[in-house]
Amino acid sequence: MRLFKLIGALIVVLVFSAVSVATASAVETLWKWLPGSVGETFKGGTGKAKILALDEKGAKTISFTCKKSTILLTDETLKASSELLKEGSTEGKDATLALIIRHFEGCEISGTGLQLSSTGDIAGIILDHIEAHNCMIKKGDFGILLLMLPLTLENQALKIKITVRGDVLGLLEGKEKEKLLTFKLNLKTAGGETNKFKQQEFLKCEGGELGKLEASLDGITFEPMSEEVEGGALEFDMTKDKEGEEMMEK
Repeated sequence: MRLFKLIGALIVVLVFSAVSVATASAVETLWKWLPGSVGETFKGGTGKAKILALDEKGAKTISFTCKKSTILLTDETLKASSELLKEGSTEGKDATLALIIRHFEGCEISGTGLQLSSTGDIAGIILDHIEAHNCMIKKGDFGILLLMLPLTLENQALKIKITVRGDVLGLLEGKEKEKLLTFKLNLKTAGGETNKFKQQEFLKCEGGELGKLEASLDGITFEPMSEEVEGGALEFDMTKDKEGEEMMEK
């Protein structure tokens, strides 16, 4: 079976943070976009995003929402900001990585109406830089592991700063036997009661380590963090390949 040509690419989904470059663990089971995919750009976005962090006693310490997000095709220097990349020496320019910049709008600290932004950006706007790589969640389930670059959120009036770090795993979904312009990115929690910590639905890549998304108010003590988005989607722009062959095999 084949999954359509992703004529569009990897979305994200929200998620912030963390360290270095997206390089896959040697023990993880990876999958690759089909040859010729390197350099493809894509667009996409999500609806409402909900983020919640708790302290060790289960008290809500950080909670905020954003109304929507958009994946940017280019940054202010007009360089590609959503692009499939190769990892190491892959044959035929098949890609296993992606670069994603997401632009969140209408971000507020939950229950307060007070706006939250990434450092240096206007109120209510969060710019999230993500490096992603492909991994199998289990047989037949194609995952996207989102590794965040360092991110600090703030409300200057309240003198609040939130440091976010870590990674989160999403499931890439689509319809079989159809070539579509869009894919769905499933990034959600496993459910649970309101204001109680919700574990992510997808916890780790096959053969990999458990993901860890964290937030801190002092930059020292980090608490577990969960994140959920509505309507995650991505779409190829077809610049590199106007005939639209399939992007992966299943």
